[in-house]
Amino acid sequence: MSVQFKFKDSVAEDRRREIIDVLGRAGYAARSLYPGQQRPRLASIFTVSQADDAKSLHAALTGYKQDIEYVEASPKRKLKS
Repeated sequence: MSVQFKFKDSVAEDRRREIIDVLGRAGYAARSLYPGQQRPRLASIFTVSQADDAKSLHAALTGYKQDIEYVEASPKRKLKS
């Protein structure tokens, strides 16, 4: 399952890296959903592909709630035939 989260606009780059490192130590590999994006709002959205669910990722972010705008599971999609 893939889970997405978005940093609040006010969160500095150093703080973002710190949180991503904390997630890495917890076993989550967070990646930018839009790598190289110049628009700040899109550049602040990240995805974690191996999360069990949004709740487990949210729990890993305890202590950083003031820095995160949202945490949500990506919708399930089916390929059209």
